[in-house]
Parts: sequence; structure tokens; C-alpha cells
Amino acid sequence: MSEPLLRVENVGVTYGKTVALADVSLDLARGGRLALIGESGSGKSTLAMAIAGLLPKQARQTGSIVFPGASARPRLGRDIGVVFQDPGGSLDPVMRVGDQIAEVIRAHEDTSWIAARVRAADLMDRVRIPKALSRLNSYPHEFSGGQRQRIALALALAANPSLVIADELTSALDTVVQRHIVNLLDELVREDGLTLLFVTHDIALASERADQIAVLYKGQLVEQGAAADVLGQPAHPYTKALIGAHLSLDTPRQKRLAEINPDSLNLP
Repeated sequence: MSEPLLRVENVGVTYGKTVALADVSLDLARGGRLALIGESGSGKSTLAMAIAGLLPKQARQTGSIVFPGASARPRLGRDIGVVFQDPGGSLDPVMRVGDQIAEVIRAHEDTSWIAARVRAADLMDRVRIPKALSRLNSYPHEFSGGQRQRIALALALAANPSLVIADELTSALDTVVQRHIVNLLDELVREDGLTLLFVTHDIALASERADQIAVLYKGQLVEQGAAADVLGQPAHPYTKALIGAHLSLDTPRQKRLAEINPDSLNLP
């Protein structure tokens, strides 16, 4: 078996007396696609941010997150690209988007400003921003929500990372735009041979795009394995409950995953 790109071993995260993650261990294969699924508060975004090295200062982390084969911990931006749920977490509202992408490129590569701007235009074209070259001098507020998320994706890919972490990147978008963004991410990851870790509460998205699934419940990893196995033959009652509340990218938001009542699951 080949060495994984990422190995998480017994990772825990606490905020004071509040446990956000407890003793989580998993591997992510190079070129693999891992979906972290669970309800809000399950710890999936905390795990993703721990892997990215983006936990807030007040968080206390235990265990280890290693990248076997890497001579040093991968650098955020250069080796790890992150796309947040709210593109406002990535985009500077008072800076032209072309300059923002070019700055990321120049921060990690020895290249000229002109060359970086040319690359920025190419990236904007790849993420399907119409008339990309002429939009380099536009500001984030001049784009729609879906377009801002596409630009945030371009930022995440700007330095050619090997791992992309997508944290609920479509949950703030309407259903039609979600589908376009998901298809675009899938296409770019395949074209560039990237490894993908994505956080979602959307069972349909996980089933369509992931080859591995990890299910989190109250900060604990309760089930993991091949997507077909986890979704086709779930072993844990919480996973069964999530699948029972079947979701789809085409399901209206108001009908999406409601809070699961833990008392009905006989869980600890």
C-alpha cells in the first residue's frame, strides 16, 4: 500500500473545557477524495482547520497531523489550499481580485508581477469567470456570490497546492449555483491530480464526489471507509440516521438535514 499524503493520529481539540474533537485518527491517500460528514457542531470543520493549521489561538490541540514523505510540514497557500464556506474569509473587499490572486502566486513563486497577473487571468478563466482578463481589476463586491466562491477557489489553487480543503464551500449558495461549483471543483481537482478533503453535511455530495467518507458525531469519528461501503452498508446508528434523512443537491434547503435526536439512536 502506498504511503498516504496525510495521516491524522489521535487528534483532539478543546476550547477550555469544551471538547470539539476527541481522539480522531484517519489517513488520506495521495490523489484521494475524503468527505467529512456530520451535522453542525460534529467537529468536521474543526478537523479540517486543524489539518490546515488554522485553528484559533485559544484552541488546544493534541495528537499529531503528519504528511508522510514531506521533508517539512506543508505550507498553507503553497502546499495546502483552503476554500471557505464564506468567500469573504478569503477575499479582501478593498483589493482588486486580480491583484489578490497575483499576490498569492508571487508569495510562493519567483515570478514577475506581470507574469503573475497573466496567471491570475488564466485561473479566473479556469474557474469560469466570464471575460476573465477584463475582470482582473474588479473588486469582490462587483461579483455575484457564486462568482466570489469561484474566485476564492482560484485563490486556493494559485500556488499549485497538492491538497485542497473545501469547508462547506456551497452551503451559502442556491441549489443551481451549488451544482456548478461542485462540478467545477471536481473538474479542477481531476485535471491537476490534487488530493481533496471536503467538509459537508450533504450526503448526496459525499456519495457523488468522495471515494472515502468519515462520519463525525459530537467530536468523535464514528465511522469511516470507502464511500460505497459507508453509504451502502452503514455500521453505526448515527450514519444510518444521516442516510435515512436522504439529502440531495437538488433538495430545497428547508428540507435538508434536520438535527438528529441522539436519544433515538442509543448513542453515548
